[in-house]
Amino acid sequence: MNFYKGNFVKLLIATLIAIALLCVNASAKAPEKNSSKKATSSIQKDSSKKSNNKKQNTHSKASSNKKSSDKSKSKDKAKTSTKKQKSNSKPSSKSSKFKQPTSKEIIYADDPKAFTKALMYDKKGIEYEIVDKKKNKIAPKNKAEKDLVKQIEKEKEDEEIRKEKLEQEKKKSEMDVQRAFLDKDANKTAAEILEQQEEPIKKDGTFDFSKMLLPITHEALVGSPYGIRSHRLHRGVDVNVIKDEPVVAAYPGEVIISRYNQGGYGHYVLIQHPNGMQTLYAHLSERALKVGDKVFPGDIVGLAGNSGRSSGAHLHFEIRYGEINIDPTKVIDFPHWCLKKGADQFSIKQATIEHQKIQHQLKHNNYYIVKKGDTQADVANWFNISVQALCRINNLTPGASLKTGQKLLGSK
Repeated sequence: MNFYKGNFVKLLIATLIAIALLCVNASAKAPEKNSSKKATSSIQKDSSKKSNNKKQNTHSKASSNKKSSDKSKSKDKAKTSTKKQKSNSKPSSKSSKFKQPTSKEIIYADDPKAFTKALMYDKKGIEYEIVDKKKNKIAPKNKAEKDLVKQIEKEKEDEEIRKEKLEQEKKKSEMDVQRAFLDKDANKTAAEILEQQEEPIKKDGTFDFSKMLLPITHEALVGSPYGIRSHRLHRGVDVNVIKDEPVVAAYPGEVIISRYNQGGYGHYVLIQHPNGMQTLYAHLSERALKVGDKVFPGDIVGLAGNSGRSSGAHLHFEIRYGEINIDPTKVIDFPHWCLKKGADQFSIKQATIEHQKIQHQLKHNNYYIVKKGDTQADVANWFNISVQALCRINNLTPGASLKTGQKLLGSK
């Protein structure tokens, strides 16, 4: 019995151990199944995500392709539209290039530069029209006022026409007298003409400048006045003008000098007038007259310029009566483009006295004592004149050496 009991206990223990081992194996297999299930589920999820991503990528690619195709289409449309616009605009630009302006340049009659503008437009071939300046008018309210305004305007027009006719007749008569005088003595020299003229100076020693025309055609400032300048006499005035604008004759007369002076006046013209006066126009860019030409007031002498000894475009203008130099600003008010009051009774005696005073001052200021090594060019530069003028004034041979201590003059 004891033997059977011992064996039964051993079998019981063995079965319990076997059951325990089976339980352990079952518990170990369960997590493996769960892990496999999890792995399969994760794999499925990953595959689904990949498929979704592929679908999204394909969808985005399709949409991007559509957008790019739309953009390319819109660009093509824009290009075609711009080409059309260019094709439409090209003929218009060509036509605009070849179109010539039909409008004329307007010159107002009361413009002080009207004469200059007209000459410049003629020179450039530009069409222009001279008109009266527009005036502000108040619109009439009723018929009676309209009729009254018309009547007043008509009266004004008739008055202006009458004044214009009188001025034209006056100018015509003056020009006829001047032409008759010049035609009569066409074959005579200026000296012969002056011998037959009555004495231009009145008994009271005055001269009438009231019929003198200004040599420029607009208001202008005086750049350099008459008087002593750089140890010599500046015999006229320098008037600031525009280059190539016309310069006109102040009186009727005959051209006695028309040439180019390199060291001084440049291109200049000297006119002898029947009243005994002489006028000189210098630093011109171009001369319009030659020696022997008969001129009338307002005839173009030349074009203003910068020739000769000059630092800028201007007109050098002189008035002479014999050996007397007359200050042009005593007669002409250049900034206001008119003659000064009293021009009809200009005192020649006073002008002579002033001329003598300047000559007396020049005796003290208008000489140079030659130093050792000085040349003619050095002395001419000191006087601000040309070498030719220095030689002419002092009777020197051009290029000759100078003696130390020699006294030279800058003007006579």
